Amino acid sequence: MTPARDLRGLERRTVLRLFGVAAAVGVLPAGCGGIADDLGPGRGPELAMLSARHYAVLTAAALRIVGPAGAPLIATRTVDVGRLADAWLARTPALAAPMGQALTLLEFGTWPLVGKARLFTALDDAGRDRVLAECMGSRLELKRSVFRGIRSLVLLVFYGHEASRPLTGYPGPFGTGTVTIADAMRD
Repeated sequence: MTPARDLRGLERRTVLRLFGVAAAVGVLPAGCGGIADDLGPGRGPELAMLSARHYAVLTAAALRIVGPAGAPLIATRTVDVGRLADAWLARTPALAAPMGQALTLLEFGTWPLVGKARLFTALDDAGRDRVLAECMGSRLELKRSVFRGIRSLVLLVFYGHEASRPLTGYPGPFGTGTVTIADAMRD
């Protein structure tokens, strides 16, 4: 028997119950958690475009995306990726809504769309790596787009901050006084 034939034998009500149970098992436990203190926005200026939850998801993803050399800068808020991203999105408001949707999907998406049953921010480092790798290599364009969008924003704001310059060897913007044009011409 094919799967289509197997499903024809089920009553509509039974199928709806199965989908309801699957949704309840996947979504309800995921939506009941708070934001971990180490990922939340803490004290500081109000967020303009990101919610506290989106801030936490972006920070959790950034800790994994930038790798072990940059993660301490994010963890100590030397580079506050969430606030930098919020400021950048405030200057480009057309991207704020799609980014919010991507962060919501990453946080609350459950199996079968995203291979997890818990909040993204509640996962350990290995779990976050698995989810990000799944999104990066998925056959679904939606999941790859979510990964690319979040990754692009994280890398843009992280490597745009002056505290990340020692990681790349970039001395800073040229011709501003602190870095001269002559510095740019050196090997």
